[in-house]
Amino acid sequence: MNLDEILTQARNEFGIRVDFSLAVFSMALIFARLMPVVIFTPFLGGESIPGQVRMGLGMVLAVVLFPALTDQISQIPLSVIPYLALLLKEVFIGFALAFIVDLVFQAVGTAGAFIDSFSGATQAQMLVPQIQRQVTLYSSLKFQLAVVLFLTLNGHHWVIENLADSFLKLPLNEFPQFSLGMGPFFELVIRVFGDLFRIGLALSSPVLLAIFLTETALGVINRAAPQIQVFFMAMQIKPAVAALMVIFSLHLILGRLVQEYGVMFLRFGRAVGFLG
Repeated sequence: MNLDEILTQARNEFGIRVDFSLAVFSMALIFARLMPVVIFTPFLGGESIPGQVRMGLGMVLAVVLFPALTDQISQIPLSVIPYLALLLKEVFIGFALAFIVDLVFQAVGTAGAFIDSFSGATQAQMLVPQIQRQVTLYSSLKFQLAVVLFLTLNGHHWVIENLADSFLKLPLNEFPQFSLGMGPFFELVIRVFGDLFRIGLALSSPVLLAIFLTETALGVINRAAPQIQVFFMAMQIKPAVAALMVIFSLHLILGRLVQEYGVMFLRFGRAVGFLG
């Protein structure tokens, strides 16, 4: 008795009505959409989590979603070219959704880099476990703050829930319809990329403004008393001003992050709608 006969006999004995080969191919499609979000979003672990754990999380989510997608699974083509086209489609959707979700966290890192650059603290760097990269001090601080705030707001539950809902709006067995045309979707992606710098500037603006005023005051002092070593004074004053402003503006940063999370959730839904 070969393997196919054994699997068929086991399926008949347990009353399983789904073809094993069709189930495996369907799981691969579900997996292809889920994994980019699991890999690239820091609140699900990012690069600090071992690859086996990330693969396991993606597999668990795929197994949980599988029973709800049986109607779509029965219509999946098993021939090579149509199936590969569906697989590439799922990878494209997964990367697009992961890009939208990850935007705010990348913008937070950019805001921290702005602060460190203007305050002269770029020499000190730390390792951020979620992205496995050396970043400056305030980049690390704001990145971890953004992740903790997102988890506190149960944003990870929202992402997983809406990622599951995307399978109903964008079925496995269908290609994106682009009901409003391809233009609105790619315009949304470009706007999301452009917001990387807008959000970064918004989150760092209180500190940058304080450092600018400090630089202006030191410039006036230098004009009034050229003998004072303003350059060396600035090396001590600007980091202190940046630290104080980060502390005093922390509530503003948290409020702005909550707003940007809301915008991110809205754009996630719009992206799925444009593809459908």
